[in-house]
Amino acid sequence: MSDPSPDRPAPTRLSRFRRGVTAVIAAVALLVAGVVGAAPAHAAGGTYFSGTYTNLAGIRDYHGYLPSSYRAGTPIPLLVALHGCTENDVGFDLLTGLSALAERRGFIVVFPDQSVLANPAQCWNWPLTTNQRRGYGEPSIIAGITTQIRSRYTVDARRIYATGVSAGGVLSVIMGVTYPDIYAAVGSVAGCEYECDVLQLRSPDRAGLDAYREMGGRARPVPVIVFQGTADLVVRPSTADRIVGQWAQTDDLAIDGLDDNDVDAVPDTVVRGQVPGGRTFTHSTYTSTGGAALIEQYLIDGAGHVYPGGCSCSLYGDPSGPDASGLSWDFFLAHPRP
Repeated sequence: MSDPSPDRPAPTRLSRFRRGVTAVIAAVALLVAGVVGAAPAHAAGGTYFSGTYTNLAGIRDYHGYLPSSYRAGTPIPLLVALHGCTENDVGFDLLTGLSALAERRGFIVVFPDQSVLANPAQCWNWPLTTNQRRGYGEPSIIAGITTQIRSRYTVDARRIYATGVSAGGVLSVIMGVTYPDIYAAVGSVAGCEYECDVLQLRSPDRAGLDAYREMGGRARPVPVIVFQGTADLVVRPSTADRIVGQWAQTDDLAIDGLDDNDVDAVPDTVVRGQVPGGRTFTHSTYTSTGGAALIEQYLIDGAGHVYPGGCSCSLYGDPSGPDASGLSWDFFLAHPRP
């Protein structure tokens, strides 16, 4: 099959139980975070929602946030946010502050939740070949959740994006490859290139070619923003360059079907920056020969396996880093799908 399977009704009793547990966890987490004063600003005025999606590949819960500015009939953007290992959807929301950002900036955000039955550590199962193909495995589930949200709310079809951290960052890259007709642009924080080669034995160009072939007739240049800490002990810092290399090759081929360096892995601009009182970083931009800034990369000095700018209420938060959530959203808005 080539597209997400149709929704099926989830078992009502199980669905109610899961949603109830999610709501309790969210309430407790927000209360605790409020006590310590370290959580992102509470997303006020909008509406939290939750649901379950089922297809032949499995069943996953999710929760999301609808901003107070939403009006049915008026399309607004949608962001799909994918958590990392040992996290869940609620924790990732607290870590990133994306619900609060959605309220301020006027977009819908949805957080799919990996099942402990699918992976006890709650990692997305990106190493499996079935999870790197359109219409199969977890990509079909994430695309299905996206389609479900689009059916319930008025979403701008040209402004649907995916981002994630760690295993979620790998899956967001996969979503850009397998569903370029849905996701206008993607983001990866401490993630990996398509068909992630952790031993780094295969060239990024080969991964880029494989990604282009997986896109098939839907191939188009997909803009990507990448964040990586230079002191990450889980993901090799050089992986950030591999993501850039893969997407440079994929986007180059997607422009005209030729390997002719319409986009390459040599940065066109390199700017050093620093968060006031925080970390220094290097921001590189990669443009096409037509002048479009297709790839941006932030290498953050001394940062480990963390979410830059993330809440200190999480083990994975690094408030001293650049604001990955805000920078990603700025990048996404500049790249609607053609």
